Amino acid sequence: MSWLLRCINAPRAPIVIALLVLLGALVLRIADPSAVTRIRDFAFDAYQRIEPRPYNPETPVRIVDIDEAALQEFGQWPWPRTIVARMVDKLTEKGAAVVAFDAVFAEPDRSSISRMLRDLVAFTDPETVQKLAAAVQDNDKVLADAMAQSRVVTGFGFDVKGTGKPPRTFHGVAFAGDQPSQFLPQQGGTVKSIDILEAAAKGNGSVNTDVDSVVIRRVPMLFRVAGYEGLFPALSIEALRVAQEASSYLIKSSGASGEMSFGEKTGIVAIKTGALEVPTDARGRVVLYDTGHQPQRFISARAVLKDEVPAEKLEGNVIFVGTSAIGLKDLRNTPVQDGVPGVEVHAQLAEQMLEQKFLARPDYADGAEFLYLAIIGLLLVVLLPRLSAGKMAFVAAIFIAIGLFVPWVAYSKYHLLFDPIYPPVTFAAIYVGGTALAFMRTERERAEIRGAFGMYLSPDLVEQLARNPSLLQLGGEQREITVMFTDVRGFTTISEQFDPHGLTRFMNRFLTPMTDLILDRRGTIDKYMGDAIMAFWNAPLPVERHAARACDAALAMQARLAELNEEWRAEAEAEGRKHIPVNIGVGLNTGPASVGNFGSTQRFTYSCLGDDVNLASRLEGQCKTYGVGIIIGRKTREEVEDYATLEIDLVTVKGKTEPERVFALLGDSTASRMPAYKALLRQQDEFLGLYRSGGFAEAIEMLGACEAAAAAAGWRQGYYEMMRGRLDDLIDDSPVDWKGVYVAKDK
Repeated sequence: MSWLLRCINAPRAPIVIALLVLLGALVLRIADPSAVTRIRDFAFDAYQRIEPRPYNPETPVRIVDIDEAALQEFGQWPWPRTIVARMVDKLTEKGAAVVAFDAVFAEPDRSSISRMLRDLVAFTDPETVQKLAAAVQDNDKVLADAMAQSRVVTGFGFDVKGTGKPPRTFHGVAFAGDQPSQFLPQQGGTVKSIDILEAAAKGNGSVNTDVDSVVIRRVPMLFRVAGYEGLFPALSIEALRVAQEASSYLIKSSGASGEMSFGEKTGIVAIKTGALEVPTDARGRVVLYDTGHQPQRFISARAVLKDEVPAEKLEGNVIFVGTSAIGLKDLRNTPVQDGVPGVEVHAQLAEQMLEQKFLARPDYADGAEFLYLAIIGLLLVVLLPRLSAGKMAFVAAIFIAIGLFVPWVAYSKYHLLFDPIYPPVTFAAIYVGGTALAFMRTERERAEIRGAFGMYLSPDLVEQLARNPSLLQLGGEQREITVMFTDVRGFTTISEQFDPHGLTRFMNRFLTPMTDLILDRRGTIDKYMGDAIMAFWNAPLPVERHAARACDAALAMQARLAELNEEWRAEAEAEGRKHIPVNIGVGLNTGPASVGNFGSTQRFTYSCLGDDVNLASRLEGQCKTYGVGIIIGRKTREEVEDYATLEIDLVTVKGKTEPERVFALLGDSTASRMPAYKALLRQQDEFLGLYRSGGFAEAIEMLGACEAAAAAAGWRQGYYEMMRGRLDDLIDDSPVDWKGVYVAKDK
């Protein structure tokens, strides 16, 4: 299982899966099992239902139907052969080109009087029976005589239990190319008409249609019979041979002149009889180009026998005699319609041959489909890792649409059959297989990102990263960020009043709102260091006005801490203990830094490194020195010029050789517009001028005015008290090289 998970997690797993789908599809296409063939046939059936072959009533093919009306008039089937003979005579008189029976007269007529007379031998003398039989003509003989005066094609069927000699053939066979027998379907046995009728006919054809399928889609034009020489035709093509008075069939197979087979025995190409050439598939079958049931084809046998049919409806027509009666159970399913009379299949095939309208699956179709499948499938596999999900879906949809559209055009315009199912389904499987795994990996990456960043990024940033992980360069990158360090003043003294559980509750109560304020302003929590917090803005995702957001967070933290102190004061008084106010220092600095995953192969964290990061930490340390709540560096000040800031000194912090101009953050842009702030700013500028020029005594004299201005502006600070002490020291021990820069003694 772990091996499988590693495989799924591999970067190239979607490509591998898509490639395996393609290879599997190609192998399956080569094998072409019956299930694939059936699906293809269903698609071709759908085409014919959408756009069936148009029926042309001018095509000289009709069906004389032994329908319910005829059965009601002349009794149940089989009729006496004398009635059938009369029908043949009527059709011949009306000029029928040929009469083909979709029926097998396999036994003598039991209703014949001559046969009935033979049964009287047991009751009377044989001589009398013989005289009576001689005076009455046999029904089969009557039908045979009628056939002899016409062009009739009798029917035979295939049955593995069939015995006796094979059906009589009335045709010769010639072939060009490979021996056709090897490609034709072979039957185990036959049931044929009785000899007297067969001898009187002009042709003999199989009444069987598609012996391999419930739905009749393809009908063999020629058959073989096991154990017998010769080829046996279908009823439809035999009827047309007789109608043309042709004497043979010419079979064109692979290897014939003009046929490209590249040495392969690919099968039969076409069968010709008389002037008609019938293209077939490799097994000598014609694809049924179905019109569906058409009542105009049918003429009731009752009307023929009653002489109610005008001669022009029959003259020159190929007549098929069959039945549509439900009780005779000769109903078949075709691509367009279920429950079609079987005789109508033969009639439709004859129409196709006369109209020369055929559906064909070209012999190159399999190769073309395989090549198309391989090339486009490989292209999809190659594009899969290179395109976004949306673009890949668009490309896959285009190729799927082409795979559906081109076969339809080939069918509707050129009557060619190309598979509209297998290639599009394969393309869809490649897309789904590859993208599904990629989706799973993406969701897993998103979960990892949520898990990795959810504890120290704001929720909207986490979701933005999860939706677009490419925004995150986990390998590290150089980026301008604003860094925040905070620390609780006098934490040791505060912690001494709590036991371990109480201290934990206190810290969680302090850190939780401070963290929320940072995250709400799109900051990233780097780490907690005891009572201290490290955070930064503008990584891992860009944050507009990141310096301003950091300043807003710092101001909000000081305001929230004041509220917390009031809550803790009330609780301490209620518990009868001394309240120690909690104060924090916040240092902010802006500048370039390296951000990314830092650590070892066993453990790492997303953090930032750089001189400006270190400076932010030093500035936080100076909050205690200068007695202010928030100190920001010069670069941060330049980013928030509209905020209320106050320059407090030039400081050379630990680890630096150049002095840094530092500022106290008093408020946001609203505070900077207040008159009290502007008055404080003027006082501070004057104070710093005296301080830096060495006018220490004059600077001390200004401290009172500065403190009053600070109070008026609402700035709670210990800065001026600290500066009073520093100025006293400078007066007592004035440095010779004073340049107005303070060198920090602590971090």
